[in-house]
Amino acid sequence: MKNVWIIVSLLVGMIASSAHALDRVLVLRVSNPFMVSGAAGLQFGEPTGELRPLILGEAGIGGGKLAVGLDKTGQGAFGYGLKAAYLRTWFEPLSVDDDQDFIGIEVEVSVYRLLFNLGGYVRIGDGDDDWLGAGGIGFMF
Repeated sequence: MKNVWIIVSLLVGMIASSAHALDRVLVLRVSNPFMVSGAAGLQFGEPTGELRPLILGEAGIGGGKLAVGLDKTGQGAFGYGLKAAYLRTWFEPLSVDDDQDFIGIEVEVSVYRLLFNLGGYVRIGDGDDDWLGAGGIGFMF
C-alpha cells in the first residue's frame, strides 16, 4: 500500500513540474461501485484539444479513488482519456465488499460535457473480491 502512494506522488510531481497552465475539473457521477460520487481534479497544460496530464480524486457513497492519466474529455464535441487509478471501497459499495483496495485502468469518453467511464481493477491486499468492473455516467462542470 505504501508503494502505491510513493508511485502516485512521483507521477504527480512529474506532471506538476511540466505544467504551464492548470484547468480545474469538477464531475458529478452515478457509477458502480460508488453509487453517487463527486470528483475534482486538475488538468495540466494548454487546452489545445490534445491529450493533457490529469490528476483526479473522487469520493462517493461506496468508495473513493485517486487517478492519474492523459485526458481530453470535455474539450469540444468528443473527448477521451486513459487513467491509472487506485480505488478504495467503504460504507456500502455496489457489487463488491467494503474496505477493499484495488488498482486498475479506466477509459473515459465524453460527448460535450457528458462523461462515460469503464474500468477494470484487480484487488490488492486482503479481501474477498479479486476483480472489479467499474462503470458510470457523469456530467463535467
